[in-house]
Amino acid sequence: MGKDLLRDLLFPPRCAFCGRLMDAQGDGVCPDCEGDLPYREGDARLRFIGGEGFPCAAALYYDGPVPEGVHALKFNGKPWRAEVFGRFVARAASEVLEGPFDAVTYVPVSPLRNFRRGYDQARLIARAAGKILGLRAEPTLRKIRHNRAQSSLTDPSERARNVRDVYTVPHPERVKGRRFLLVDDVCTTGSTMAACARTLMEAGAASVSCAALAGEHRRKGPKNGADAPENSAKIKK
Repeated sequence: MGKDLLRDLLFPPRCAFCGRLMDAQGDGVCPDCEGDLPYREGDARLRFIGGEGFPCAAALYYDGPVPEGVHALKFNGKPWRAEVFGRFVARAASEVLEGPFDAVTYVPVSPLRNFRRGYDQARLIARAAGKILGLRAEPTLRKIRHNRAQSSLTDPSERARNVRDVYTVPHPERVKGRRFLLVDDVCTTGSTMAACARTLMEAGAASVSCAALAGEHRRKGPKNGADAPENSAKIKK
């Protein structure tokens, strides 16, 4: 019996978004979710976050089956979904952001959340994206304060205050002069990723660009219903 067949018998392939059983491993996304995924297209794939304007690429809007998949990864003990999500992140980064990069890094969870969850979902996504991009995923940041979950806050200014002085770089000598791709699962207002990018730059990084599986919710234009995401910008090639 081949190892792939044995794996599928022991761990039947499931969709990374809805969790539905699939007939074949494929790319980890079932046909229904593939048809419903809210892809960001054109200018909407790139935003600039924080006062410094860090470039941030996102593959999807945080709509459709995306919240279910992210929630399962973070709270339902489904770390295998990160492998699929990392492919989306790698594609968005390679198609949208200007490189090259020296390494991939990630937005860390607090030690308490890591202990309760058993893993850091952003680290898993960064590792999967790094494999595709040919880059090593490196831990550079440490979360030194267990703050409130950003998802519990709606006001952008509250979110910015909530992540102030939360992250540090324990080993600046591993950061100095290097170009990083900073990865997270979701980037909504951008406060968390901007705080991490800023911390890396203050530690001596040469540059920081960001990439996430999903960005903010899609909103409709008032006249024609066309997608009108906030903070979009011209795509860089």
